Amino acid sequence: MLKFLLLILVIAAVWYGFRYVNKPKPPVAPPAPPPQVKSPPGQAEDLAACPVCGAYVATGTAKSCGCADCPHPPAQA
Repeated sequence: MLKFLLLILVIAAVWYGFRYVNKPKPPVAPPAPPPQVKSPPGQAEDLAACPVCGAYVATGTAKSCGCADCPHPPAQA
């Protein structure tokens, strides 16, 4: 009889031990996203069509497109 009670006690201890170890953990909230840094808006430049090749280039900072008769100054290397 004592062996039977000891067996029941061991089975109950193992059963409750597994339930304790495998108990569901509370959900963890995802980390907050990093704050967004707003950069100031860039300056917009007007575009104009190149009279030679028809490509649109910035009017203030246009560089040569590589055509032989391009009216814009060549790019500095």
